Amino acid sequence: MRLTEDIKQLIVKCMHDDLSPVEKDALTSWLAESPAHRNYLDDLLQKEELMVDLKQWILVQESDTTDWTERLKTKTLASIHAQESPNRVRRIRRIIPFAAVLCSFVLAGLIYQFVWKPSAPNTNRIVLHDVELPNNHAEIRLSNGKVIQLDNGKGALVTSGELKYADGTLIQSTDPNTDLVATVNTPAGNMLQITLADGSQVTLNAKTSFRYPLQFPKDQRLVEVNGEAYFKVAKNKKVPFRVKSNGQLIEVTGTEFNVNTYSKQKSSTTLVEGSINLSANGQQIQLKPNQQAILSEGRLSQKSVDPHNYTAWIDNKFYFNETDLHTALQTIGQWYDLQIIYKNTIKETYLYGEIQRTKSLSAVLEILKRSNIQFELIQENGIRKLLISN
Repeated sequence: MRLTEDIKQLIVKCMHDDLSPVEKDALTSWLAESPAHRNYLDDLLQKEELMVDLKQWILVQESDTTDWTERLKTKTLASIHAQESPNRVRRIRRIIPFAAVLCSFVLAGLIYQFVWKPSAPNTNRIVLHDVELPNNHAEIRLSNGKVIQLDNGKGALVTSGELKYADGTLIQSTDPNTDLVATVNTPAGNMLQITLADGSQVTLNAKTSFRYPLQFPKDQRLVEVNGEAYFKVAKNKKVPFRVKSNGQLIEVTGTEFNVNTYSKQKSSTTLVEGSINLSANGQQIQLKPNQQAILSEGRLSQKSVDPHNYTAWIDNKFYFNETDLHTALQTIGQWYDLQIIYKNTIKETYLYGEIQRTKSLSAVLEILKRSNIQFELIQENGIRKLLISN
């Protein structure tokens, strides 16, 4: 069983209610790293007499500000010096188990406090009046293991024999004979445009992952997206452009369309111009402009829509036009990095309005106020939450 000095110090800080979140995580990791740790503590906690002694011991420790390891050392030395018999070494050995029990008491108290003791009301709750846009950076991970944090001020990415920014700044030179693959991840409050090696353009919305080869093979153009992306595909009738996304495959030769797979339960593909062949689970449909395909519960369906309702984000706008509340709040939460929590069953509500996504959250939430939606903006344990009720 591993009980290092670091763990002991964390135990001491816990007893003084002085653990930081990082230190709490360290203790939790220690408990999880070996079944022996958990089993040992469980065995201790099952003994009623031990729990009584533990509570008494805690009260004593709280009344004494001396470090517990120093107190243990003092008591041990006092016991040794009080005995001058030839059995001194044997007595020292008899003291060691008491020290181990003392450590066990402290650790058992820790488990009681963090695992079995009823949790006290969360005091780490802050009421927020507004939220500015996160200033996080997108990153690109290359298949050679290199990870690059992108510069928000440099704008779009361009792939044409090498990876660079739109202003010409080189990011990564590439060997024409290598099959280097890139995965781009965008954070909340951030969108990114990428020009692919064939001239196709892809705009990524916030919290989106996009995987693509820096150079397409001669006979294939295949990419993958998870999140939301808008495609302007360069025409090439000989080599179709394929997009894999949430269990579906989209195939085009030259067109513009939007893919939204934020929800794993329901994906949408909206066609702006051209045509699309879309397949999933053995089903296949073809879309014409102003049509949308829905993949839900493994089934494909299609309907006529106004594409602007689903593509305004590429102009950095929120656009709500008879948009149901849950869809609108999911969109807002993705952009501002909010957890949306419904405090009760919300009646069917539709939102209307248009606003730039560069605005602070309070300006966007005015749309909710106009629809008589009650909400509270808070932060708990570093997580920003929007509580909804009506």
